[in-house]
Amino acid sequence: MLTSSMLTSAMDWFGAKPSQAALPMHRRGWDTCDLCGGASRLGAILDVGNLREINETGAALLSDAVRAYGVVVLKGQNLTRADQVSLTSALGETIVLPKSFEGQDPEPYHPAIQRVTNFWANGTWKGPTSRFGAYWHQDGQFWTAPRHHILSILHAQATPPSGGETGFADLRAARATLSAPLVERAANASIRASVRNIADFAKGTEEDLAAFPNATHAILDAHCLDGGPLLYVGSPHMEVHGLETPEAGKALLTMLLMHATSPAFTYFHSWDAGDVIVWDNTQTLHHSFPYDNDGANKRELYRTQARLRPEQCVAGSMAATPGSGGAATVRDEL
Repeated sequence: MLTSSMLTSAMDWFGAKPSQAALPMHRRGWDTCDLCGGASRLGAILDVGNLREINETGAALLSDAVRAYGVVVLKGQNLTRADQVSLTSALGETIVLPKSFEGQDPEPYHPAIQRVTNFWANGTWKGPTSRFGAYWHQDGQFWTAPRHHILSILHAQATPPSGGETGFADLRAARATLSAPLVERAANASIRASVRNIADFAKGTEEDLAAFPNATHAILDAHCLDGGPLLYVGSPHMEVHGLETPEAGKALLTMLLMHATSPAFTYFHSWDAGDVIVWDNTQTLHHSFPYDNDGANKRELYRTQARLRPEQCVAGSMAATPGSGGAATVRDEL
């Protein structure tokens, strides 16, 4: 029988520098998952103890694991909102988005917290059509470089009996396995992200929307911490520049998204109360999936975001393995 530790030892890191320690993988098994993916690298389990008490060593271990595995699962936690914000600040610069970008449902006293839940902060049900992030996307693609290097931290306090998974797709693996014709096609292409084109920000106020200039990112990119190559595709809402026509750009983006979200590169996390997931948006896409939202069961998750500090990326890119590709370019851009 192939165990999760065996999978880790045989793993293809797809250009990522291996982690300091080999970690077991969070896998429920093909016979028990409702949504099943075949990603080899995403969804490692890390135990650094009680996250309320995480120290500098634990934060460094967590940061390294997220860089190497893309998605890291920490089980059995019970964080207050203040605890989660403290954890976030240990990983980078805590991000506070405008409240109109957060579904007009701010967490009282904690502006850095996004409430990912089917109940309003006052305890009333949002209704059966309430959903957020129900499409493949990267958080932070609307930030201009290098401010788009963002980690997301999501903590589950209550979960429905079934459904409600969060899917992740590996953009390092997608880049490593991209065919030569598509590499050539994407070589001169970039995405242009606007907050005005992001579905989850549809209720953003004009004042908040105007504060964010359009952002452009090369589709063939490199990770700022280790120089490993990756795809940067944003979401289906992006414009693509650098090809013959906007329609040609959209066709390329569609192909790349289909490739990146194929079963070989996806991991679907089925939540337990107490789970904390930390993921690296530069190297992954994510997607929320439906559940029976009839008002009887609460799905209560809380999200924060940490931006990698410039000195983290500079130090990481300078330490990248020679010949890994992209590190020198990242240093120049920073």
